[in-house]
Amino acid sequence: MRASRSDDPGEQAAPDSATDGAAPPPNGAAAPDGALTASEPFSVSSHTGSPLVGSALDATERPAPLHASRAAVPPKPEDRTGFLAVLRRRDFRYLWAGQAASQLADKFLVFTLLIFMYTISGRATLQSVLMLAYTVPSVALSAPAGVYADRHDKRSLMIACNAIRGFLVLLIPISQFIPGVQGQAWPLIFIMLLFSSVGQVFAPAEAASIPSLVLRRQMTEATSLFMTTVILTLVLGVPAATLAIAFAGNQAPFYIAAALFGIAALSISRVGTSLRAAERAPDAPPPSLLRELREGLALLRESPALRFGLYQLALALVVVFTVFTLGPVYLVKVLHRSDQDTYFVLVPATVGLVAAAAVLGTRPNLSRARTLLAAVLTAGLALAVMGFVPAVLNSHGLAGLDTPLAVVLALIFGAALGAVLIPAFTLLQERTTPETRGRIFGGIFTVINAAVAVPLVLAGVLADLVGVDRVVAGLGVLLVLIGVGVRTLAWSRLSVLERDSRDSSLAVVGEDPVETP
Repeated sequence: MRASRSDDPGEQAAPDSATDGAAPPPNGAAAPDGALTASEPFSVSSHTGSPLVGSALDATERPAPLHASRAAVPPKPEDRTGFLAVLRRRDFRYLWAGQAASQLADKFLVFTLLIFMYTISGRATLQSVLMLAYTVPSVALSAPAGVYADRHDKRSLMIACNAIRGFLVLLIPISQFIPGVQGQAWPLIFIMLLFSSVGQVFAPAEAASIPSLVLRRQMTEATSLFMTTVILTLVLGVPAATLAIAFAGNQAPFYIAAALFGIAALSISRVGTSLRAAERAPDAPPPSLLRELREGLALLRESPALRFGLYQLALALVVVFTVFTLGPVYLVKVLHRSDQDTYFVLVPATVGLVAAAAVLGTRPNLSRARTLLAAVLTAGLALAVMGFVPAVLNSHGLAGLDTPLAVVLALIFGAALGAVLIPAFTLLQERTTPETRGRIFGGIFTVINAAVAVPLVLAGVLADLVGVDRVVAGLGVLLVLIGVGVRTLAWSRLSVLERDSRDSSLAVVGEDPVETP
């Protein structure tokens, strides 16, 4: 960032008020010829106009020092740290509001559609087909969608995606009034496929927009807030949709979701910062999807920091989806509770993640390598205890301690998970450029979406074969081994994760944003 540039438009950086750019000589050192020392007051003779060094003028005749001529300038609000600091940035606030509304709408839709599908068909198999229609586009289209986001105005893309998704959601209740379509499963599957496909364009465009709306030193806070919102909308979306169905019927959440997408589109339309794609050079080759995909993969291969960030993010999400898949089974088989009581572990885990986000947001200079190591080891130990200890407690007649122990461990696990997830996403934001950010995030989302499909398939099978407590404990032991391996075999290579490290293969974000009033 240029030294003369201020974070706010129209405000210029002031020179040092005490020295006006010149450093005083050290104590005891002789001043250069013609220079004044701090002990020699400077005044001007009223007769000759010549300077008088060491003269004793009346205090009223002495010129006031420079720093006394103006009041001290208080720190600007946006220079503060924490969630409130980034929310004070107008354009980021609108983007975040759009994210919160669209993600809550997404959770409303998916959960309600699963219930609605079973209501009209009575077949669990069609629920699986519906989820397949939701997940397949995320693997097949994320990378091309990232390239598309790099070529176009990201603000316009996000507005259009939310508007289209809102329209598609409205088609679901409308279809129930059309003869020949009413009560059929295939329209729901087709609408879900289109809905998910459009969402793949929104995701990289949204992720690539964050660094353009906050200061570089606020990236951790901004990422923490976005990741916290993802978890909170997941936690709040399901019970909110359940209440909407209970009080207003099966189709009410569809109208609520459509309205939320409209709010998201309206909110993002208020973003004033330009999110247009960078202009192509006159001698640049014509756009090519395959070439740009290869360029994005090449950037990932050539950047150790981006690779580590990708591994870190993928590890965190694989663990999340594995635990999320095993949660209901763990409640029934280990804690002997209803599979509907997931809030016993989900709410504490969310609180832990929010707490980690708050700490990382206010202390962005924490060592990322040490934070990653501590978080992986802590998460592994928490899961290992969750898997091994309940059986020990039961054998000693202390089964009543199972649930309190699970609540505490879920809190610890959530905090550790946040300490892995948030720095990884922040790193990926910092080490990409506006020209390539969309395609890189598209490629990253493709890898992650493919990776999380593995635990969704294997976790349940392994839990049936060896027991859910052993699978949870085994996952914890695996995380501990990964942490030990990183500390002993790859510790020196983790220096690329630090904030002051600069990966020579990829430029870092350029200027801080200037907001539109």
